[in-house]
Amino acid sequence: MRCEVLLFAQLRDALDATHLNVELPDHTTVGSALDILSARHPEIAELRDRIAVAIDEQYARADAKLTDGCRLALIPPVSGG
Repeated sequence: MRCEVLLFAQLRDALDATHLNVELPDHTTVGSALDILSARHPEIAELRDRIAVAIDEQYARADAKLTDGCRLALIPPVSGG
């Protein structure tokens, strides 16, 4: 299945991209998608334990299943004032 991975803040800067188009196995969960993305991109692996994830604009847990054509947002911690 194909998914668009949206990148924000530090991840957007580190990967020099706003999104990635990825092919993932059917029945992939958020957790397994993070495994795959972390293996491909060390920048994601470094922040993995602190990334919030949303599927199609709804926050999602690690066991949530992805669907073909979904938009997976990776939201690292941000600070500001």
